Amino acid sequence: MSAPAVEISGLNKWFGPHHVLRDVSLGLGAGEKLVLCGPSGSGKSTLIRCIIGLESFQEGSVTLCGRRLDGTAAALRDVRAMSGMVFQSFNLFPHLTVLENLTIGPVHGRGMARAAAAERARELLARVRLSDQAAKYPGQLSGGQAQRVAIARTLMLAPRVLLFDEPTSALDPEMVHEVLEVMEELAAQGQSMIVVTHEMGFARRVADLVVFMDAGEIVEATDPESFFAAPRSPRAAEFVAQISHGD
Repeated sequence: MSAPAVEISGLNKWFGPHHVLRDVSLGLGAGEKLVLCGPSGSGKSTLIRCIIGLESFQEGSVTLCGRRLDGTAAALRDVRAMSGMVFQSFNLFPHLTVLENLTIGPVHGRGMARAAAAERARELLARVRLSDQAAKYPGQLSGGQAQRVAIARTLMLAPRVLLFDEPTSALDPEMVHEVLEVMEELAAQGQSMIVVTHEMGFARRVADLVVFMDAGEIVEATDPESFFAAPRSPRAAEFVAQISHGD
C-alpha cells in the first residue's frame, strides 16, 4: 500500500492567547478527497495552511507524502514541491498573460525549458477549457475563468496533494459551477485533494471523507452519506440543517 498523502497528529496552534487548532489528528490516503466544512472561524483555513507550511504550529506533527515538517528549510521546500494550493483570491500577476502566469514558476523556479513549460501550460489550459484565453491578461477574464487559470497554474508543477481554500467564495453564483466542474474532474482522475468549502453539493458528490470543524476542533469525520443523513453531534446536525434550509 502507498503511504498516506497527509498525516496530521495532535496538531495545536495558537495565535497569541487564541487557541485556533486543538489536538487535530487527521489522515488523507493517496487519491482520496477530503472536504473540510464548518462555520467561519472554526480553523479550517488555518489547518490547510499548516499542512503546507504557510503557518507554523506549536505542537503536533504534519507529514505530507512521507516528508515531515520538522522546522527545517529543506523539509518546507520538499513539502511545497509536492503540494499545491488554490486560494480564494486568484493571485494572478496582472501584468502577465494567462500563458505567462502559468510558465513563470516552472521556468524561473524549477528551471524548466521555456518551450516545455509553454507546451504543458497549453495542455492544462485545454484541460480547464481555457485554450482560447492564453494571450489574455487576468483583467480581461471573468472570476470563474481567473480561478480556473489559478488551478491550471497550480497543476503546472504536478502536485501530489492539492489543497483548496474556499476556491469559489469570491465568485458570482453563476461562475461557481464552472470551477466546481474542473475540481470534480480532477477528483475523478485520482488527484489527492483537501478542500475547504461551503459547497455541500460538491461534498456530497466528491468527498471520500467530510470533516466538520468547530472552534478549532474536529467535531465529526465521516463519509458524506452519513454526515448529511445522520450527523452524530448536535453541532454538526445544526450545521447540516442550516445548509439544507439554505438549499
